[in-house]
Amino acid sequence: MSFKHRLGSLIHSKQNMSQAIMIITILTLTSKVMGFVRDIIIAYFFGTGRVMDSYLASQSPLGLVNGIITGTIISAFIPLFIRVMKNKNMQEAKHFSATIFYSTTLMLAGVVVLVAIFAPQVTSLFFPGFGQADHDMTVNFIRWMSFATIIGAMLSFVNGLLQSEKKFLAYPLVGLSFDFIVIGTLFVTKHLGAISLALAWTLPPTFIFIILGFAERKFLNPFNVKRGISETKDLYKMIWPLFFSSALGMLNTIVDRTFASTLETGAISSLSYANRITSSATGVLGTPVTQVTYPSVASRAAENDMRGLTITTKRAMKLLAFFLIPVTFALFPLSKQIITLLFQRGSFTAESTMLTYPPMIAFSLSLFTGALGSVLVQIYYSFKNTRTPMIFGIVGLLINIGLNFLFISHLKQTGLALSTSISSIYFTIAMLISLRIKFKIWFFDMWHFVRVLMASTLMVGGIYLIMAVLRGKIRDFVAIFAGIGIYFFFSWILKTLPKRFWKFLKFKKASEEEKL
Repeated sequence: MSFKHRLGSLIHSKQNMSQAIMIITILTLTSKVMGFVRDIIIAYFFGTGRVMDSYLASQSPLGLVNGIITGTIISAFIPLFIRVMKNKNMQEAKHFSATIFYSTTLMLAGVVVLVAIFAPQVTSLFFPGFGQADHDMTVNFIRWMSFATIIGAMLSFVNGLLQSEKKFLAYPLVGLSFDFIVIGTLFVTKHLGAISLALAWTLPPTFIFIILGFAERKFLNPFNVKRGISETKDLYKMIWPLFFSSALGMLNTIVDRTFASTLETGAISSLSYANRITSSATGVLGTPVTQVTYPSVASRAAENDMRGLTITTKRAMKLLAFFLIPVTFALFPLSKQIITLLFQRGSFTAESTMLTYPPMIAFSLSLFTGALGSVLVQIYYSFKNTRTPMIFGIVGLLINIGLNFLFISHLKQTGLALSTSISSIYFTIAMLISLRIKFKIWFFDMWHFVRVLMASTLMVGGIYLIMAVLRGKIRDFVAIFAGIGIYFFFSWILKTLPKRFWKFLKFKKASEEEKL
């Protein structure tokens, strides 16, 4: 049996769920490492200067359009595509996939072309604080990156097809190959300056789409486009709540970049680098937990098993707290050293490090609440309620905007990151209270949370002590590894260390879970 088939069987076996998680986590971690290598090279060439600010600014309108149109349609497409394959036949699945693929691509291309034509006006709207030079460079980036946006959307659709066919290795392997090609393109085209950055994000997705598109060509044949498919109507009914949810998530980032455009050069890119590190921590330590939780939450909701749902959610909360809260604490003494180690070389100077590390600490405050919020949203979605998370998301966006006005004058980009974290914390607390009112159940273990805070505090105390005693380059490495040891020791003492860890991740039935 091939490795892909073995992984597929693992995913569908409760007995082997932990092995599947391990494989996916290893691949995700490898992909994140390569992503950091890519970011290190980009930081070396462009640092936190004007080129990087303009490039990131160009991604705001293009990313908003792509995310709203492509992201929401793909989210609704996958379950409907699976239903067509199961309940109808392969030919109907080909008709459905080709119809959605080409209609989505044409819709996105039309909007992207309009954004490119009116790029000067779009840039002025999104980034009123830019000077003329930054404004013109952002306009050029928007036009350069228009084709890459369309190709990236097409590649996302193909990845959706691969997931629907249970080819689970595709996404992380695509990520790895993407990073390799980006790095190669940057080195080959580095003499072109800003254009090399545009090429590095255009050529790789084009190359990968050609390969994966050929592999999935039976679902992308334009001659299979067909009108009057009932599932197409179902899809467009489903996507409207998702439109708003996707838009709200991206608007928070865009709002921060819009405010950052009024600050010094490097503010936008320093926010991006800071968020990149903290989001990677969530991706490696939090995403596997949320991915495993979702099917269990959905099945408990379908059975109206509130007792099992409570146990499952609290277990996810404990794991997320155990992994992510100590990361937040550790970044207070170690953030500057981490950024120096990862990025400080070439165009990314010591000044760039000083711009980046305070926002990273501010972003880290919402590591735990952001991941827990994703789990709580899953509960609402499992009960077919998309309206409540959308309302809380709108309020969170307004809080973010208001706090940006309040903090920006004194805290600059750090204040923007802090506003985002406070908004995330509000969202999670509001969701917890709302779920308590709706289901008369409290999905949060406060005593476990306090004990994790205690273990994390003791860990940070040990790190500060080591850093005060030791000197030299080895100090930071000793502090990191000693901190990990201290945290695990006190987690064992305070009984927050998960028992029978892999069984803990399996989310067995409620009657069995209480024994763990």
